Amino acid sequence: MPRKVFVAGAILTAADVNTNLMDQAVMVFADSAARTAALASPSEGMVTYLADTDSLELYTTVWGPVRSGFTASVTITASDATWTVPSLGSPVVKVTVIGGGGGGGNPNNATGGTGGTTTFNAAGAGTATATGGVGGLNGVGDLTGTAGSPGNASANFGMGGSWGNGVSSPEGLGGGINVSYRDLTGITSVNVTIGAGGTGATGGDAAGGAGGRGEVIVEYVAGA
Repeated sequence: MPRKVFVAGAILTAADVNTNLMDQAVMVFADSAARTAALASPSEGMVTYLADTDSLELYTTVWGPVRSGFTASVTITASDATWTVPSLGSPVVKVTVIGGGGGGGNPNNATGGTGGTTTFNAAGAGTATATGGVGGLNGVGDLTGTAGSPGNASANFGMGGSWGNGVSSPEGLGGGINVSYRDLTGITSVNVTIGAGGTGATGGDAAGGAGGRGEVIVEYVAGA
């Protein structure tokens, strides 16, 4: 939306009022339905106040809260889960999806398993997916590798087995990370699949560490 500098004697047209005054004011609506009816095609930068939720919202590509940040979060770790959407102060949530970490390799020509894929399926709001990390390749050694930590911002890989002198088999790769914003208007539950960590390679004296599981983190503005 533009800014117009008026000069003495200029004619104030209806277009000037709508574009430079009405559309750049904080518009008050009874609820989101009333806003949608009035603003079928909102412009980026518009600000509205909804009386039913006492919320000030800004339009970018979707309507979202004018706040310093999200006020609550949940970490989903169950293998196959249904997340019940809580009361939201804004329908837009931040979703971080982390795939399962790859397992570590071992010294007997064995490769660690690939981590599982993690998904956040929000139906009409789309699906966010993060692939699992690739397992570590074979190496040499006689000490068992350390298992990866769950989630852990894509550092959830399994360590490779290693020699007593410190020469290690390759570690697996951490699970992928996918960060997105989803508008959950009208959505009451979301299907979540958590990718398992890849198995550590076995055989001989030194097994690779297992990869850590993935997880989903949802950040949101809590409702009243």
